[in-house]
Amino acid sequence: MYRKQDNFKEKLNPNLPSAAAKFLNRLSYGFKTLVLRNKSPYLLGLVITDRCNLNCFYCESKNAGKINFAIDQARHALSDAYKRGHRSLYFTGGEPMLWKDGEHGLHELVAYARELGFFEVFIFTNGTFPLDIERCNYIVTIDGPREIHNGIRNGSYDLIIKNVRNSVTKAVFASITFSKANVQYLEQFIDEISELDLFRGISFNLLTHWPEIIEKYGLSYAERIELLDKIWQLKKEGHAIVLSAAAYTALKENNWKRPIPQIELGTPDRTFTCCRDIDNPSICANCGYTNCVEVSQILAFKPSAMWQVFKMVD
Repeated sequence: MYRKQDNFKEKLNPNLPSAAAKFLNRLSYGFKTLVLRNKSPYLLGLVITDRCNLNCFYCESKNAGKINFAIDQARHALSDAYKRGHRSLYFTGGEPMLWKDGEHGLHELVAYARELGFFEVFIFTNGTFPLDIERCNYIVTIDGPREIHNGIRNGSYDLIIKNVRNSVTKAVFASITFSKANVQYLEQFIDEISELDLFRGISFNLLTHWPEIIEKYGLSYAERIELLDKIWQLKKEGHAIVLSAAAYTALKENNWKRPIPQIELGTPDRTFTCCRDIDNPSICANCGYTNCVEVSQILAFKPSAMWQVFKMVD
């Protein structure tokens, strides 16, 4: 049985004054960006640690031992970013829920970001740790139906579902990275996740990597188009898939502007514009980071993209 998007209404943010304020802020930001050609930053990603407890085949950034923010360093990065205009934030890794600096944990940084005034805070997580941080949105990676996910992500499916079930917030999204290993299971994945009745929505990425890795594990251009059309059809049928009409078109035509100057990604040693692949044109040219595409459409003032984030994000 498929889960229809209308059934997710009970999970939408009821805080209308806050939501209205965020929407007005995006309208103002869109006007400045589109009409006044302002390039002020808006979305900050913080690679808080490169430590991870899993060993996914497509990940290059895990357990290099190079990244682990100190608490003062992280707080400064957040306050500086807010002063420069950032209003949306995500933590990534490695596995960000593993981050520690002495007695300090990620709970403290999320609370600090909210105190500063960030409108949204996201945590990109593998879901193997308790989702016990309030006032944030969780993006939990599930790379296919149970058996397929377990083959890619170290048998972690049941633990993830347990943690999502016990989450302190309803603002939890499932996210899948499509590759040769799981693309044929799209419909089964959507069905399985929907029947769980645990997630506010389902987001996705297309494996983005070096050309030789894409040739071995990723999707060809034709396979991407076929997949996107299937996803869009499922969206039209009412499934809670995080994909706006604007982003769907931009992904298919691969014509969205990048790098996106309003997105920054911070590590202890460097702040990247857009993402860590900015120095690698061959990767950037075939970017499949759908969240970045959605942001590009929000910043282009596309109504479908703005409405989607307004109604789904806390």
